[in-house]
Amino acid sequence: MSKSSIVDFIGVGSGKCGSTWFFENVIQHPEIYDGNPKEINYFSDLFNQHSPEWYASQFKGCTDDSLLKGEFSVTYMYHPEAAKRIKENCPDAKIIAIVRDPIYRTFSDYLHAQRKGDIAPTVPFSDYIKDEKKLEFGCYTQYLKQFFDNFPAEQIKVIVLEDFNENYEKGFRDVFEFLGLKDVNFVPPGVEERRNQARSYRFIKLENLLVQTYRMLAKAGYTRLTETVKRSGIPELFRKFNTSKKPLPQIDDASKEALKQYFATEKKFVSELTGSSLSAWQ
Repeated sequence: MSKSSIVDFIGVGSGKCGSTWFFENVIQHPEIYDGNPKEINYFSDLFNQHSPEWYASQFKGCTDDSLLKGEFSVTYMYHPEAAKRIKENCPDAKIIAIVRDPIYRTFSDYLHAQRKGDIAPTVPFSDYIKDEKKLEFGCYTQYLKQFFDNFPAEQIKVIVLEDFNENYEKGFRDVFEFLGLKDVNFVPPGVEERRNQARSYRFIKLENLLVQTYRMLAKAGYTRLTETVKRSGIPELFRKFNTSKKPLPQIDDASKEALKQYFATEKKFVSELTGSSLSAWQ
């Protein structure tokens, strides 16, 4: 990787597509720095507050130049200036994007909005999707375009989550080949253990407080502190205590059909872009 790039790879999104699970497995590879932080949000939220030197300092723990440095911030896909900013500061970085069935991505966003306290748990999904702004994040076409406008296609990898989940070994092998690693057959230990999955909570206000604290720290630029806290395991213990056995809500048929029609163009675009049949998508 050319030294003209601060990092070797950047994950840009999309949100609610398994990026936490994906990233935590990728950085287990022995040729990748395992202290790489997730969700720095520099090229989106913090670009006007900090210098490129500040961004580089987030990886200062990597003292071995042979290890790849990188991050994954899902806000980059949706920010209108992120692709251009990344190109200017990390022109040689490999770009990774993960997409999933936009219907279920939207539903996951709905559940996450409850976790954040942005909407009340009593708001039905059918009402949530009446606001078209809530659907925009599943419109991958407009967001991926800015990256293809700024980077050559061979520098971008778009992963279809459903295809990736069908064969983890092939999925990670393809990613490691894309990153130019020597051992492309490495399989991350515990790869089948999911991260950050939706769950029901006994006290939703406590979960709101935890998520809002993460958000506040991230926006203030305390990325490494946030990562340290997350990786300590304490938040997960807290969540296990607060988890309820109550089943999660399901998508009603009318909402599913409405979204299927709304995202039809996106399905066609992603299929053409990735060569996937998207047989798992609605």
